[in-house]
Amino acid sequence: MTPDQYPTPAHGQPMTRRRLREIERARAGAATPSEPPTITGAQRAVGATLGRKRPRGVVAVILTALVVVAIIAVPVVLSRSGAGHILGGATADSGSGVALAADAPIDSALTVTGRIGSTPALSLKGVLTPLPPEQVITDVVVQGTGRTVNEGDGVLLSVSRFSGTDGTNTTGSPAGRRLFFGRLDAGVVGGAIDAAVVRAAEGSRIVLRSSVQTGAGARTTEVTVVDVLPTLATGQALEPAAGTPSVALAEDGTISVGLTGLSAPTRSTTAVVIRGEGGQVSATDTIVARYTTVSWSGGTVRTTNYGWTAAPGTIDMTDTLAGLAQGLVDVPVGSRVVLSLPADQARGDEPVAVVVDVLAIVEGGAAPSD
Repeated sequence: MTPDQYPTPAHGQPMTRRRLREIERARAGAATPSEPPTITGAQRAVGATLGRKRPRGVVAVILTALVVVAIIAVPVVLSRSGAGHILGGATADSGSGVALAADAPIDSALTVTGRIGSTPALSLKGVLTPLPPEQVITDVVVQGTGRTVNEGDGVLLSVSRFSGTDGTNTTGSPAGRRLFFGRLDAGVVGGAIDAAVVRAAEGSRIVLRSSVQTGAGARTTEVTVVDVLPTLATGQALEPAAGTPSVALAEDGTISVGLTGLSAPTRSTTAVVIRGEGGQVSATDTIVARYTTVSWSGGTVRTTNYGWTAAPGTIDMTDTLAGLAQGLVDVPVGSRVVLSLPADQARGDEPVAVVVDVLAIVEGGAAPSD
């Protein structure tokens, strides 16, 4: 306070310092606003919306409680009603219970995903109504680029079955699929699969919809996914090392192995001449393969299952030639391997050359079934 602001008492005498301090404190108190009442975090959140004044007292408590209840209850109601999904979760489309004609266009009935040769995933867009007993709907959902399959040819098929009601995998194997390798014959694979695979290209995925009878005598739709797998090595061709036997493929699917000018092996060697992109073979696997064994001394074929009309076979890695068991470990599915084996790594009588096309690994180490 400046000197000219000091009030002068009525009697004209100067004011004491004590009286001046009292006046200053009184004026300072009048200029300072009183502190507002404490506002809770919940009141700030509710009151801040659209710039509205913050509610206070009982109103604020009620509004806060309503907001909390809404935050908890709305997601629960939505999840139970099917109106919403938690991010990252998934629900079957068929859970809506909408009935769809089983012979509807495949794009409006279901989707199939997954790599060819792996266990596919099926998503239904509704419950498929039963087809007539003899009707089969066939769709090629992936067109392969391999050779065309004929009746009686050797084939390798991966087959998975699904319920047309809820999309459940009903194949009945731990892997959710079964491998069939043999000659394509309606009496073996069934008329529907035979008709679907004949004239198909290797590398194709085919979806069949058919009617099956349940245990209660009713009929339901079954969805079968068939992958037509290659029956020869597929992958990147590599330049073999010097001294590796040559391999030539004929039009009928057979191969010839060239040993001319090559010395008999004194130790086992392995050359991957085509490198596939599938899973790696382990020391305990059973693999589906094409193979041929050629005598080094005379160049004669001792055993083979190459050729379009020959069925692929199996190799049990725990019960095969010692050199073969060692040479195939870690080789990717889809590869072609050329092995040069001395007598003690083969059957003990003479050195041999072995060519193997690794086509598939049988899950569980057991022979596949049809």
